[in-house]
Amino acid sequence: MSYVRQTRFRIGNRFFVYGVIALVVLLATAAVFLLQVNDNKEAESGVNASMDINKVNVVRGSRNIHAGEVAGVMNFEVVAMPKEFVPPGAVQSALELQNKRVANAISEKEILLQSDLVEDNDWYDQGDRLIEHTFQAEAIPKTVVIGSIVDIKLFKPGSPDTVVIAKAIVIGKLDNTLSFYLNEIEQEYIKEANVEGQLFLVQYLDKSQQEGTVTYLPAYNQGNKALGMKSETSFEKSNTSGGN
Repeated sequence: MSYVRQTRFRIGNRFFVYGVIALVVLLATAAVFLLQVNDNKEAESGVNASMDINKVNVVRGSRNIHAGEVAGVMNFEVVAMPKEFVPPGAVQSALELQNKRVANAISEKEILLQSDLVEDNDWYDQGDRLIEHTFQAEAIPKTVVIGSIVDIKLFKPGSPDTVVIAKAIVIGKLDNTLSFYLNEIEQEYIKEANVEGQLFLVQYLDKSQQEGTVTYLPAYNQGNKALGMKSETSFEKSNTSGGN
């Protein structure tokens, strides 16, 4: 019996030792695993931090935007981009859009530049008023959109076409009704010319083209012109294009 008890004791001790060894190996394996996980997290965190450092926010168009449109947040989105792909002068915050208009047409996903923005009041001079006028459908080129630059001309049968307003900017467009910022004399001209004949638009290819010369003279001033008198309405058009 003594021999049996000793044998059982030895077997029990062996299982105990094996259990302790197994536990130590398990704990060591778990420790190594946790260290690897931690190292991976640190490495991943370092990579992400590095990526964040190498990226900047930029503002880009969320749709195609015409020149002259209000630079509202509904037309743009803010995205993070690698620094090396960001052009100089890129707009980086939606706050920079406040009280601004788009000076140049912006395509969807195109990065907005500082040079693409102008102050809202750069589109009109002091004393200008926002005037709407409805044209005949055939009098508006199909390519005219908000921001287009146009001459407003007068057609009268038997007479040469005359320029009523030169280099006006289309501020708004709803079907055949267009809106422009016009000064007092221009408002008078478009009202009188509309009675005398049909107004139509001639579009500029871009804002760098030279401004046309106003050749229109209201009918009530034709007598002064015939007598060789100097008309008060003969003028060099003020800068209704807002410096563009």
